[in-house]
Amino acid sequence: MNPSPKRWRLRWGRWIPGLLLVMLRAEGGWLALQARPKHAYFGARRAAISGIEPQPVQAEAGGFVSQAVRVRGDNGLVVDLRVLRPADDTVRRPLVVVLGGHRTGRDAVDLLGAPGPVVVAALDYPYDGPERPRGWRQSLATIPAARRALLDTPPAVLLALDWLVTQPGVDPAQVELVGVSLGVPFAAVAGALDLRIRRVWLIHGGAGNREMLTHNLRSKVPSDFLRGLAGWLAYLLAHGPTLEAEYWTPRSSPRSVIIIGARAARRLPPERVVR
Repeated sequence: MNPSPKRWRLRWGRWIPGLLLVMLRAEGGWLALQARPKHAYFGARRAAISGIEPQPVQAEAGGFVSQAVRVRGDNGLVVDLRVLRPADDTVRRPLVVVLGGHRTGRDAVDLLGAPGPVVVAALDYPYDGPERPRGWRQSLATIPAARRALLDTPPAVLLALDWLVTQPGVDPAQVELVGVSLGVPFAAVAGALDLRIRRVWLIHGGAGNREMLTHNLRSKVPSDFLRGLAGWLAYLLAHGPTLEAEYWTPRSSPRSVIIIGARAARRLPPERVVR
């Protein structure tokens, strides 16, 4: 004999509160885990070079040449970069490594023209998902790859540097790292970890990842309360506690750090730059 609908409701009425409690505890445990900085990850993710895949050298204006290169690590880490250098590589010159916006990546070298007597390398972020996810299903599916790429970017910088400092025309004693916008927190981390980097440039960035994420949700989330919750969740998903520029920047000392910020940036509150 099948149980009556009333009996089923009674059974579910007993189980649902317990299930909700278990789910809340699990989510709370996950959120607490995300709130813990994962600073040790960067050292554990360091890789030795296992392979180099260079593309043909291309002539550029002003007596420069460029080359795209993929560097593979022995732990599966991969970084794509482009190098822009004077055609004459018999003279060792300073190396400038650039981390720009996500969609600019290694093509940042195209914005530089003829940068003078330096070698410039611009890096792609180690993200292998779709550039523009379509729909909420695909957007959710990209979250693990995007989160992994955020943590893998500083080790990718160090892997690229392992190859760059061995190249003819590069002076390994004159290495500078430039983080612009999205690249600021990653440059702060890599600059603190690698003593080969003699000077770090942090351009158009700021302190307080959670506050900056929340600030940039103003046009999409009108409610202050909901915007605060969304900013906090984005902060945890994006490994914000691990990538705080204000934690890493002092750890480059006594090497130089140059900070350049704007007073009237729409996406960057001035108080975050000052901090």
